[in-house]
Amino acid sequence: MAMMEICVWKGLILALFFFAVDGHKLRPIAVDRPRLEPFAVDGQRSGPWFLVTFPAVIESGSDAKLCAILLKPNETLTMTVSLLDDKNSTTHLVQQRSASAAIYRCFRFQAPCVDVESVWKLNVVVKGKCFKMTEERKVMFRPYLPLTFIQTDKPIYNPGQTVNFRVVTMDAKFVPLDQTYSVVVVEDNQNNRIGQWTNVSSTRWILQLSHGLNPEAPVGMYTLRAFIGDRTTSQVFEVKKYVLPKFEVTVKAPQMYSVGDLGLEIKVCSKYTYGQPVPGQALVEVCREPFPYIVVPGVTRLCINKTMNAAGCASLSFSTSVFFTTRFENNLQDVFLITANVTEEGTGVVMSKSATVSITFEVGKVTFLELPEFFDHGSMINGKVSASDFSGKPIASKAVYLLDVFSLGGSSTVTVQSSEVGGDVHNFDVTRDNRLLYQEKPLKTVPGIYNVKATGSTCVSVQVACFYNIPTPIKVARTLSVEAKVTGDCQPLGANLILSFTVTYDGPKSSTNMVIVDIKLLSGFMADTSPLGSPPNSFAPLVERVDARDDHVLVYLKEVSKCNPMSYNLQLKQVLAVNNLKPAVINVYDYYQPSDAFETTYTSPCP
Repeated sequence: MAMMEICVWKGLILALFFFAVDGHKLRPIAVDRPRLEPFAVDGQRSGPWFLVTFPAVIESGSDAKLCAILLKPNETLTMTVSLLDDKNSTTHLVQQRSASAAIYRCFRFQAPCVDVESVWKLNVVVKGKCFKMTEERKVMFRPYLPLTFIQTDKPIYNPGQTVNFRVVTMDAKFVPLDQTYSVVVVEDNQNNRIGQWTNVSSTRWILQLSHGLNPEAPVGMYTLRAFIGDRTTSQVFEVKKYVLPKFEVTVKAPQMYSVGDLGLEIKVCSKYTYGQPVPGQALVEVCREPFPYIVVPGVTRLCINKTMNAAGCASLSFSTSVFFTTRFENNLQDVFLITANVTEEGTGVVMSKSATVSITFEVGKVTFLELPEFFDHGSMINGKVSASDFSGKPIASKAVYLLDVFSLGGSSTVTVQSSEVGGDVHNFDVTRDNRLLYQEKPLKTVPGIYNVKATGSTCVSVQVACFYNIPTPIKVARTLSVEAKVTGDCQPLGANLILSFTVTYDGPKSSTNMVIVDIKLLSGFMADTSPLGSPPNSFAPLVERVDARDDHVLVYLKEVSKCNPMSYNLQLKQVLAVNNLKPAVINVYDYYQPSDAFETTYTSPCP
């Protein structure tokens, strides 16, 4: 038998009763979801069945609703629904009698009025000549108190001014109500009552009052309170001796600054309250602060400033190269802090204004145009490349074609060819061994149309990066570095050494990609990698894999967090005496960007 679907309004929780009866044997079946599925009792779909739905939480004193369904009555049945309070006093809500027809009805009843949340019992009795069914569930009646708001005409007052305020009360549906307030008071900053109204009522839903402050009123936070019986609502305002500013300073600067921009453009304006420009001098300072709570010797805030005469507005352009040429650039926040101080001519009055500009290292964007939405495997794809600067202005400049490929198996060849005669052609071979390798080629014909053809069975991700107005590269500290130290026992028959190495990352990101540490062994030595752990789950922290091949040991680190050096040990055993032993090299590099690399040497402490 197909049951009807129960739709639940948002925010309404339904409590459901659902029972099936076969003869005199009761089989209660709990249903905890709004959508009911048909079921059978003892393999039969016999009756009677009943279903009662009602909200689990009902507003006190509201017009509530419940629905009852009685299916397949096999005799004259009476369904009674009652409420029982905490003292077991009974209130009958529904009493419906049925001989042979099913019942589908909804009933409305007046919810009891309660002052606090109260849990009652809802009792359902289905009674016939031969049997009786009884079941109880809980329902909560909750009082929804009206909401009261107090609003002042302004947040700050001078001593001696008049405080105008209004009080409004709304029900739970934000419908305003006429309300009588037992007490409305004004309290000073010492909680002393300096104003009071008793038994005042709203007019057309709003109560409007005012209170004149004493000219000698102490400054501080004052409080307005409105009482409705035992309930109270409060609102604060401030008493403060203040005057309106003589003139106002505004700073106009971009929200985002790209390192590819030629300079930072700032406009400073100063105007009197009546709109006229302010004659005077403007001092504009641009600073880049170091990261807080990180103490690095030699790192200080970097600032540049300019001073100029201004009559209303002044436009300035700042060269920002000083902020990006320091070796501590990675320790500075990616934000410019702009401070403008305008000094009024003749009076010397100074007004200040500050603003912040975020720094981005994105210098441009590249977009593929006129590409098909779908294409067949191995087909030729034609498209266009559009390059724009950070602000979206189109540019035509040298681009670099980037190819990032990944495949679980197989191999492919990706060909990128210019549509122009004699244009550049690039082939990328992708195999299982180099599927994670980052490959790139420069494009000479830009803007232009390029054809991309892929044959094989790999996933290919194509990116284009555009570089323009690139300043002269600045030598900065490498982001990855490694330090090595060797200790141990220099025995005549073979030294037994411990190589300790530490990998450090100090780049712009919070952590690196996978990092490879390539350790070249000293001549005549072999490596015992057991201090680094062994597979599958006993490696040292962040060690993903260790490979020992020929005279090299490769250590794969999942990542290295910024400013969190990772140290490891490797045991070296001498198996062959070598004269004039030379230092060996340790190289560390980013797996996906091998150009981010660093190397150092180590040697044996033994003579």
